[in-house]
Amino acid sequence: MTFRKRTYDNLVDFFRDFFEFILNSLAYVRNASNRRVAQDLREKLMVAVSAVLSCKYCTWLHSEMALTHGVDETEIQKLLSSELGDFPEEESVALAFAQHYSEAGGKPNEDAKVRLFNYYGDKKAKDILSYIQIIYFGNLAGNTVDAFLDRMRGQPVEGSNLFTEIVIFSFVGLYYLGILPALAHVLGYFNTRRQRSIKGTL
Repeated sequence: MTFRKRTYDNLVDFFRDFFEFILNSLAYVRNASNRRVAQDLREKLMVAVSAVLSCKYCTWLHSEMALTHGVDETEIQKLLSSELGDFPEEESVALAFAQHYSEAGGKPNEDAKVRLFNYYGDKKAKDILSYIQIIYFGNLAGNTVDAFLDRMRGQPVEGSNLFTEIVIFSFVGLYYLGILPALAHVLGYFNTRRQRSIKGTL
């Protein structure tokens, strides 16, 4: 089976995005307190980007996080299928931009960016963009971890190189193969219990 996911093919891009990831993570903490972007929309953005870039780790974790923050399973499936027609405009503008950003390799069309800022205003648009950049980095890094694992199985990814994969794996491999799955399992456990509890009261 051909590996078709987008990965980091050089360390310059990885470390540039990693630096932005750190800065955006600080913004993430600030955004959590100012709540300009609702938690459910934040997780919808994460799922929307993951649907385009196909990182299985990010898709798994943020689908569970979306459920935790009240996003309906049907909405998650629509996001994973890149279907935005049923989402209200106050969400669909951001979700469409998230898809476009991901499809454009992190280099969105200027008109799309202007529309985002005009629609939400400067502060909220910056928060939305921070979330998108965080999960964009997460997806590409996760896919690069998978590319390294495929190489170890004797199936190197075309266009990738061993040194880049080794360096990135050494930075983030533990997170994707250990910490992230543990978080997803815990969230999945509580989400399942909550769903059973809700059904039991109906």
